Amino acid sequence: MLETRRLGRTGIEASLLGFGGIPIMRVGMDEARDTIAEALSLGVNFIDTARGYGDSERKIGEALKSLGAKAILASKSPKRDADGMLEDFKTSLANLGVASIDLYQVHCVNTEEDYAKVLKPGGALEALGKLKAEEKLRHIGFTTHNLALAGKAVESGKFETIQVLYNFIEPEAGKEVIPMALERDIGVLAMKPFAGGCIERCDLALRFALSRPGVIAIPGMATPDEVRQNAEIARLPQALTAEEMKIAAAEREHLGARYCRRCDYCQPCPSGIPIAFAMHIPSIRKRMGDAMMQTEFIKGVHEKIGSCTECGECEDRCPFDLPVRDLIKEARQSLAEVLESK
Repeated sequence: MLETRRLGRTGIEASLLGFGGIPIMRVGMDEARDTIAEALSLGVNFIDTARGYGDSERKIGEALKSLGAKAILASKSPKRDADGMLEDFKTSLANLGVASIDLYQVHCVNTEEDYAKVLKPGGALEALGKLKAEEKLRHIGFTTHNLALAGKAVESGKFETIQVLYNFIEPEAGKEVIPMALERDIGVLAMKPFAGGCIERCDLALRFALSRPGVIAIPGMATPDEVRQNAEIARLPQALTAEEMKIAAAEREHLGARYCRRCDYCQPCPSGIPIAFAMHIPSIRKRMGDAMMQTEFIKGVHEKIGSCTECGECEDRCPFDLPVRDLIKEARQSLAEVLESK
């Protein structure tokens, strides 16, 4: 079985290896059930999903029901207002087939504007507080790709968990945000420990994320074999050796010339392209599958990418000297394979 770690002041004893619910969108119900069954049998007791993950919630709910099993359930919503959050939470309850949810998170709050909307009267946090008072929700969390906002959320004291990027390509959260959260007894969930599938040495990547005491890693898993592999890695000593750190550093250097850290220093784009999101489209497609590339939002991104004038302002601003224009072209090609072939 797997080691458990206390998820901050929630008091939840979660398996150090959690189950990321994105990839099961790509598989059928039977395989999703088999994957979740394998995870539970190996001691994975924490499952993270979201309203934005297609049919992930429903598959998880149906799998747990058919297995007669329970797990610590976390989901999340991108809604910033109270009414929208309440509606999404109601849908999550129905999809998961439960009367209450252990952790519900405000999803992907990446701008100051969105953060203010969440916290203002009539905002999403107000709704989550109401749900918690009604005992339909146990704990409230916050997810972001923006480390400054992660720190702000931690300092606010209004959230019991934070979910941030943490891998050996993007280790920045480990410098200030994670220590500050753990010091304040706020639970930490490490998303994208494999950098969205870009890291080749997944064994080193997962051990790196787990080597931080108190952190729960939630890699996405779509097959029983992936679950077994990750569980085996999670049982190994987590600290990387000096030689392994050199291997990780070499991979970081190799990826560094083409890997977007989502810092958004490249913005604003004169053509309105969400550059960081666009550059991760090939990775998003790999994790979520072609069906999720059919949404109106993705189609809108595809249209904006098509308006790129190749002015180069983004490359001038990029602190990592990425070939942004080339990466945008690759993203457009990836989307074209899905959208323009229909």
